[in-house]
Amino acid sequence: MLNTIHLQTFLAVVEAGNYSAAAERLHMSQPAVSQHIRALEDQLDHIRLFRRVGQQMLLTHAGEDLVVSAREMLALSARAEESIRALRGQISGRVTLGCTASSGEILLPGLLGAFRTHFPAITITVSIAPIEALLEGLETQQVQMLLIEEQQRRRGWESTLLGTERVVLIAPRGHALLHQEQVPPGMLREHPLVLPRSGTPLRRIIEDGLRRRGVGATDIHGALETDAIGMTLQAVRDGVGLAFIPQTRMTRGRDLAIVDLAGVNLQQDWHLLRSRERNAPRAVQALYTFMLGPDARRIVGKAGLKVPAE
Repeated sequence: MLNTIHLQTFLAVVEAGNYSAAAERLHMSQPAVSQHIRALEDQLDHIRLFRRVGQQMLLTHAGEDLVVSAREMLALSARAEESIRALRGQISGRVTLGCTASSGEILLPGLLGAFRTHFPAITITVSIAPIEALLEGLETQQVQMLLIEEQQRRRGWESTLLGTERVVLIAPRGHALLHQEQVPPGMLREHPLVLPRSGTPLRRIIEDGLRRRGVGATDIHGALETDAIGMTLQAVRDGVGLAFIPQTRMTRGRDLAIVDLAGVNLQQDWHLLRSRERNAPRAVQALYTFMLGPDARRIVGKAGLKVPAE
C-alpha cells in the first residue's frame, strides 16, 4: 500500500515545481523530499515520476497518471480520519483556503482566529496568490474555498457576498488636489497613478468606474503597477503618484488623505467561493458555514466593510 506521506510529498512537488520549493512548503529538508520521492518510485517498481528540465521537475507519463489517484487516496484517508474523530464528537481535518494578498491581510486573521475557538482540531492552510492561480486551484481541487474580490459565475461553483467597501483615491498631504472640494475625474489625466496589475479585479473596478465618467484606460498614466498595498501606500507617500485603494487600507497616520473625486463612486465586493459538492468534508463545511455566520459577519463589519442584509 502506498504511503500517504510519500503521496503528499509527491503532490507538493507537482504543485511547487521543484524539490526545494516543495521542501519549504512541507517544512522539511530537500534531501527528505528526495528520499520520499525515491521511496514512492521504489514502491511503484522503480518507475520514474519526474524528469528534470532546468530547475523544474516535470511529470513523466507515469507521474501524470498518478496525480489523480494520489489526490483521491489522500482525500479518502482524510475522510476516514475525520469519520473516526467524529465518533468522539470532534470535527477535524484540513482545509486549504485561497485568497489574494489584499483579502488575506485584512480579513482572514480575525476570521480564522474566531473559527479556531470553535474548531481547534481543524487545520487551515492559507494559499495567497493572484486570482488567476486561485481559480485554477479551485478547479483542480488544490484549494477548497476562495476569498476573492470578484463574483464568479461558473457552473458547479457557489459564490456568496461577504461584504462591500469603498475604493478611494489617495494623495500625500499637501497635494494640490486636496485643496479642491471636488476634483473633476478628467484631472487624473494630468497626474501619474500607482495602479494594481492589469487584469486584476481592483484594476477592472478602477477602469470601469473612470470610463463611466469619461476617462478611458488610455487617458491615465500608470507610473507604477503593484498588487501590494503596502508598496502602494509608500509609493504615494514618496510622490510616485496617486492611488486607488480600498478605504479599509487607509493608514491612521496623517501623511495621506482622500481626494474627493466628483461623481466617482467605486466599491469592491468580497466573495466567498467554493465548489458545490454533495459530500464535502465536514471540515470544509464547518469553515464555510462559519464564514457565513453571525460571528464572521461581526468581524467583517468591524473591519470596515458593509455587510449585506440577511
